[in-house]
Amino acid sequence: MKENEVPEKIYIFENPILDFTKLSVKQSDTDIEYIRKDAFLKKACEYLMDYEFNDSPTITDRRKRVDEFIKYMKEE
Repeated sequence: MKENEVPEKIYIFENPILDFTKLSVKQSDTDIEYIRKDAFLKKACEYLMDYEFNDSPTITDRRKRVDEFIKYMKEE
């Protein structure tokens, strides 16, 4: 990770001494993983564009579904 760059994922682990340099490295299976919203949306949209929906076989239909997904995920 470059200096002043936000990591795509961070992990929160039980440790009495917090070491910020290790936040982007998974320490154990019990760590809690947080991911940036924009990174999640990008990966989810890439998956959805590649995924063949049974009722949406065309690229236009898939793009529409992805756009609906993005809109839904950005709602609060």
